[in-house]
Amino acid sequence: MATLSYADGSPNRNRKRERLVAAAFLLVLTAFCARLVQLQVIEHERWKSLAEKQVYNTVREPMPRGEIRDRHGMPLAVTLPMSYAIGFRPTEGINRDSIAEVLANVLPISENALRHKIGASSYTYLARRVDWQVQQQLVNLNLPGIEFVREARRSYPATMAAGTAVGFTNVDGIGQDGIERALDSLLSGDKRDIVVWNDARRIVPAVMSPMEDAVAHSGANVQLTIDLQLQTILDRCMIEGLSDRIFEKACAILLDPHTGEILGISTLPTFDPNNPAEIDGDFRRCWPILDLFEPGSIFKIVTVGAGLEEGVVTPSSLVDCEGGKYRVPGKVLNDAHAYGTLSVAEVFAKSSNIGCAKIAERMTADDVYSWIGKFGFGARTEVGLLFEPSGFVPKPSNWSGPTRSNLAIGQGVSVTALQVAAAYAAIANGGLLMQPKLVKALEFPTGEKVTFDPVGLRPVIRETVAKELTRMMTLAVEDGTGKAAKIDGVKIAGKTGTAQKVNLKDGGYYQNRYVSSFAGFFPADNPLYVLLVVVDDPRGGNYYGGQISAPVFASITREILEARHPELLPKPEKANEVQDSLSNDSSTDSTAKPVFVFDSLKYANVPTVTMPSLLGLPLRAAVERSTNAGLSVRLEGFGVVDTQFPPAGVQVPQGYECSVIARPVVNTRYASTN
Repeated sequence: MATLSYADGSPNRNRKRERLVAAAFLLVLTAFCARLVQLQVIEHERWKSLAEKQVYNTVREPMPRGEIRDRHGMPLAVTLPMSYAIGFRPTEGINRDSIAEVLANVLPISENALRHKIGASSYTYLARRVDWQVQQQLVNLNLPGIEFVREARRSYPATMAAGTAVGFTNVDGIGQDGIERALDSLLSGDKRDIVVWNDARRIVPAVMSPMEDAVAHSGANVQLTIDLQLQTILDRCMIEGLSDRIFEKACAILLDPHTGEILGISTLPTFDPNNPAEIDGDFRRCWPILDLFEPGSIFKIVTVGAGLEEGVVTPSSLVDCEGGKYRVPGKVLNDAHAYGTLSVAEVFAKSSNIGCAKIAERMTADDVYSWIGKFGFGARTEVGLLFEPSGFVPKPSNWSGPTRSNLAIGQGVSVTALQVAAAYAAIANGGLLMQPKLVKALEFPTGEKVTFDPVGLRPVIRETVAKELTRMMTLAVEDGTGKAAKIDGVKIAGKTGTAQKVNLKDGGYYQNRYVSSFAGFFPADNPLYVLLVVVDDPRGGNYYGGQISAPVFASITREILEARHPELLPKPEKANEVQDSLSNDSSTDSTAKPVFVFDSLKYANVPTVTMPSLLGLPLRAAVERSTNAGLSVRLEGFGVVDTQFPPAGVQVPQGYECSVIARPVVNTRYASTN
């Protein structure tokens, strides 16, 4: 029988080899399975996270900033959601010159500036607050290295109206001045974590969802005491009334004397928070609240009021005004005219420096100092803006020879325009010093609303003294230095002021530079408004407060009464029926005729058109309607028109650029009910 034989004589060698191969295979398979278990089970979450980061990313995004509105809910500052930051991330092999050339055709930046930015070695922003339409153009260009980050954009639809009081935000959405800065922490929304997706071009175009455990709120809405209609009257009258004057700056403040609420605060040069870089930083500040000046004769209400309260004079007391010159320790006082003997009422009406100095001489130094403080000078009003000064009133221990006489006429004391307006409000309301208010209410996203009630600080003078001062102020307008503030049929109580301007550089006073002012209230027998007009450093001709500020006061007063209280004005003989109709229809805020202020110099001899209503229209229809009316449009946002400025119905110059803010349409059919 034949026998199977192996060449090497080892019949089991191949079998051993097979077993080794099988064992090795089994070992590899075991290792593979172990690794698979490690990846799929043990390290599942780690690898899932790494994979998601290739497509998804978590970004810290602030919730919308709160709105700032006027007392009737009109928007003064809003946040627009659709805005983008355009960034560039350097990578090798990119032709930066060609990218700069293409970008220059889309972005409002020069090609040279773009080359400089793109030439940086690290990530850099090329543009901020870019509209979504521009962003979409860049997306379609598919340029290498270009990245997009969604960001909010602040807009001020009322443009320059109360611009210095509202303030503005910087490119990062941080308040820089005014209420935007003072209440930045309340206006700023919480930051939330959101999940976004990135495509191959590192675009961040859409929010996938907020993090489930995130609890974040939008910023609080701030309601100001400002009345946009009255504010626009102030702005227009200031521009028109001072258009032919040369001056450094000017302001007007309108107060409700019974509540202390600031209804309007106008400054020149004008300031548009949408374009803060277009004006010097000093004029972006709300300087009627933040800057000090020596008031001059408008301060004489303190001297005369204190004299009446102390009983050292009565309105009929006689004062020898020394023929226009009077020597006091350290100086000689002068009057604009050589007066002889005047009653105290005439001293006030004719603004005699000598007469007021002699009234102050009848009181002790401590009394004079105390009365200045009682009227609110030397202390912050606490109106709510940062860096508000308290002013300067020298203590009696620091007085020199002429200090008493200087203080009596408003020299040697530093005040803010708001302090002056508040002091006049105390006379208008019968003697109570009210705390000025700029913020009326706060509305939180939780639904809570905090309203700030009027605060009476202290009685300053008796009601009888307030009435005596009112009569003197009325006399100053009827037959004194304030005649230019007169309005037929309406009693105006007021006082002029012409103060030498302080030379901060060399000390002392300028000999030919002044601060001209007029302060008062109306109607005198039932005051509804307190108004102060200040013109800093008028040049080229007249500089007295009665010649420059008083006419502007009269213009503002007349327009306010026409808009809100036409029944207080005399009726033209041939238009009684028309005036009766206006009185019935326009005596309340809700039916007041809308007004709008524009630069009368820029639009001189330009015909006006009626601003159409654009609210609720799609953007294309809004543009078409505005164009047909002869107006241009500045568009912001997308969707349907939510806000327009100027308001519908006002007269605007043909060709004027109106502001339109649109918001996305919310489909309530699919809205969450949670």
